[in-house]
Amino acid sequence: MKILSTLLAFLCTSLITFGQNQPGKPWQVRLLNYNVHHCADINGQLNDEATANAILQSTADVVTLQELDSMTTRSNQQDQLRELASKTLYYPTFASAINFDGGTYGVGILTRERPLSVKRIPLPGAEPRVLLVVELKNCVVACTHLDLQEEHQLASVPIIVAEAQRWEKPFLIAGDCNAQPDSKTMQELTKHFTLNSSTRPTFPADNPKQCIDYIASYKSRQVVTLNYRVMNESKASDHHPIVADLRLPLKAEQLMTTKPYLQDPQPTQMTVMFQTTAPAHCWIEYGTDKNNLLKKRALLDGQEICFDIENRITLNGLQPGQQYYYRVCVADLLMKHGYEFHVGDTLRTPFYSFRTPSDAAQDFTCVVFNDLHAYDVTYQFLCDTLRATGIHPDFIIFNGDCLTEPFDREHAIRLIHNLTDPINGAEIPIFFIRGNHEIRNYYSAGMHSLIGYPNDKTYGSINWGDTRFMILDCGEDKPDDHIEYGGFNDFTQLRLEETDYILQELKSKKFKKAKRRILISHIPIFGNGDDYQPCRDAWAPLLGKAPFDLVLCAHIHHFRFTPKGLDGATFPVQSGGAPDLQHATVSILQKNGNRLHLKVLGKKQENCIEVDL
Repeated sequence: MKILSTLLAFLCTSLITFGQNQPGKPWQVRLLNYNVHHCADINGQLNDEATANAILQSTADVVTLQELDSMTTRSNQQDQLRELASKTLYYPTFASAINFDGGTYGVGILTRERPLSVKRIPLPGAEPRVLLVVELKNCVVACTHLDLQEEHQLASVPIIVAEAQRWEKPFLIAGDCNAQPDSKTMQELTKHFTLNSSTRPTFPADNPKQCIDYIASYKSRQVVTLNYRVMNESKASDHHPIVADLRLPLKAEQLMTTKPYLQDPQPTQMTVMFQTTAPAHCWIEYGTDKNNLLKKRALLDGQEICFDIENRITLNGLQPGQQYYYRVCVADLLMKHGYEFHVGDTLRTPFYSFRTPSDAAQDFTCVVFNDLHAYDVTYQFLCDTLRATGIHPDFIIFNGDCLTEPFDREHAIRLIHNLTDPINGAEIPIFFIRGNHEIRNYYSAGMHSLIGYPNDKTYGSINWGDTRFMILDCGEDKPDDHIEYGGFNDFTQLRLEETDYILQELKSKKFKKAKRRILISHIPIFGNGDDYQPCRDAWAPLLGKAPFDLVLCAHIHHFRFTPKGLDGATFPVQSGGAPDLQHATVSILQKNGNRLHLKVLGKKQENCIEVDL
């Protein structure tokens, strides 16, 4: 019963961990080393449940074990490693050192992920010994139990070093070395390996006097110890288990696996957003000349923001209408403690470029996607259709239901890059407008930190040249108290805030002086047939007579263009198409001087129009 409750607790912890901000933490590993004394407790009684409990309590990613029996008489013909694996839900890898008592006896490794390769290397000893090597995705882990005699221990060291040198991945080794920290064996071993564990005594468990159990890493691979401890478990074996949290180094090309994307473009600034694989020291090098670059970091009250994988760096003091080059630089921050830090490899991306908008500009090209709902085939078709036109947009708008229902941060990041990377978001600024499906699922509120909303609001106004864009967030398409939302929403309050904004915007000098005015919302404010219409009821009377040249909306999943007069409005209203390939559309809005032109493309001819506004 105890093992069941412990296992359930561990599973709950695992589910919570994998739902948190940094799923999996591939740059970090927790390693447990344990001489389990053939699963015999301090009283000599077989008790593999106590051993399994100790493993579960460690929440380790990798477990190295010594003194394991496989099918021996003294252990009731059990394969002990497989028994432990079944109780703890790890992948087991066993290496026998000797034949013993009708079976075998040796070492084992338990891993959360399935090993990529396994190797068994004989080591010298009065009693044969073995080095078990398991390759994982981000590191290599070895386990051993050295001979009691120092001459055999010393003869084993060059064999271990030679194996470590073979691998480009971080190489970790753990085991019972049968040697004290000041012994010749450990002195020789630590010439090549860094100790990542404590030198506190671990044996015998009931009255520890000797430190003979270790976790170490090959020095040239820059593994850093974040934390280590001797577990307070003195009954399950004659050794204490030891644990180390290790930060694995990342190669430069591993530090960023996606491109940056541009957000919140303004005449004198541009925001570059990107995600790294692990927390890192990041900066941007930029300028109008690749050979004369400035440097910008993200600082908060004098401190560099380097504790997370999300990065947002705003380049200020830019010139309007000017082309700039930039590249993202990422240094692997292995450790940053109060008075100690370690930095690994550095990545410098290729140079990208962008042009800042200018209030004096009269021309622009804008591309609008909507309601993609993660339909990759549809998006690919629309991107190909756009490329075939030869058009190069100045900015891109995703008008809602394109980043649909993110369930955790990893998913949210993947959704963003599935859109931004194919469309060259590293060089073309992108505006994400929130639809009702961006609001749903566990991580929806977390999208805010991954998107550079203008003025940090999901609604507001932007200028591109002499054209004014009003962006509205309509919230959900059902009442806040709808059973599907569980009482977590209050879009009524958001709409009240936006009503105040609309009244102020319509009176503003920038709105009145603009040569052209575009209204954008995901849910239509004019002409939507849905029963629930709080935005139409609240905002249509305010906006219906305003001097807009065009309203762009989506949500209804079919293309529609009404020249004017929809619900009494005095301006054209266009709704984008559906997520399925047959009915999807991409809209191209171009301004050349005083001419404003709308072109809509899709697979079906009836969804394609071209009109001057």
